[in-house]
Amino acid sequence: MIDFSNQDELKKLDPKDTYGSTKGLLKQCEAAWNEVNVLNLPPHLGEIKNIVFCGMGASIYGALVLKALYGRSLPFPIEIISDYFVPDYVDSNSLVVLTSYSGTTEEVISCGEDAKSKNAKIIVLTKGGPLSVFAKENEYPAYIFDGKLNPAGVPRLGNGYTILGLIGLLNKTGVIDIEEHEIENSLIRLTETKDVIRNQAQNDYKKYIGKIPVIFAAEHLAGNAQILRNQFNETSKTFSSFFLIPDLNHHLMEGLKFPEKSPLEFIILNSPNYSEKIKKRVKLTSEVVRENKFPVHDLRTSGSTIYEDFLEVLQYGSYLTLFLALEYKQNPATNPWVDYFKEKLAK
Repeated sequence: MIDFSNQDELKKLDPKDTYGSTKGLLKQCEAAWNEVNVLNLPPHLGEIKNIVFCGMGASIYGALVLKALYGRSLPFPIEIISDYFVPDYVDSNSLVVLTSYSGTTEEVISCGEDAKSKNAKIIVLTKGGPLSVFAKENEYPAYIFDGKLNPAGVPRLGNGYTILGLIGLLNKTGVIDIEEHEIENSLIRLTETKDVIRNQAQNDYKKYIGKIPVIFAAEHLAGNAQILRNQFNETSKTFSSFFLIPDLNHHLMEGLKFPEKSPLEFIILNSPNYSEKIKKRVKLTSEVVRENKFPVHDLRTSGSTIYEDFLEVLQYGSYLTLFLALEYKQNPATNPWVDYFKEKLAK
């Protein structure tokens, strides 16, 4: 087991200070929320019939969380696009949200030009680059952050900026309507529990050594499930998958028999804030998985609101996958195969 008290060893494995960025999630969230709230933005964007979120990889995390938290209550449909073009139905009554941490993501920039040609309403969230120029030249509402609280400089470790920044941006422009104290109280609670969350993750990561993590979630934690899957992939260099309740109850229950002795380790993102039907499904799902002789880790949140839940799981997952990466003696900040792919694609 890795010695987490050996700072010299940790620095060799983590030269970009991924640990610092992970620890800084709370401060990122606070900075993004406060910075967006003082921006001079239009309080209303006019009639909106649909929203299209455009982003790739970690830059789409905010949209995943927002859809899980608010999707049911929004009066218009949401679509998430990770491609070069927006749907044909996009028009002047559509809101297109462009998110790219670096501001250089070619797919997002292409979607921006496509949305502009359709006279769509556009909002931008980025750290800079060509996307920030695009926003400024066209005078689109934007949150352009400095990212200084993410010392590793890795987009997936700047979740506070992209997720809380997006929620704040849409609230500030009247697209969603939330009570600001709900976010602020959630950040206060994360301040109180962050050390407990880190310690739990440092203890739990051992369960996933040599295993394939399979994540289950539902309702307001659905976005967290995909984020955690991605964190296992990118940070821990580990294969992982996620499934959502209730859909998985209609197919996955029969897929646990073969191959025998698969190295699967199940984790259920559980919450006291789930609906009663989902709570029953979570219990039964755990029973079925255990009957098939697989371990199930029930990660039960301790928050009293859906906002506290998503922040708790976000912080936990960030630490969990970081500790697993360090145990595997991997640099958690680098993605050599993703970089290889991008280099080959550019030729």
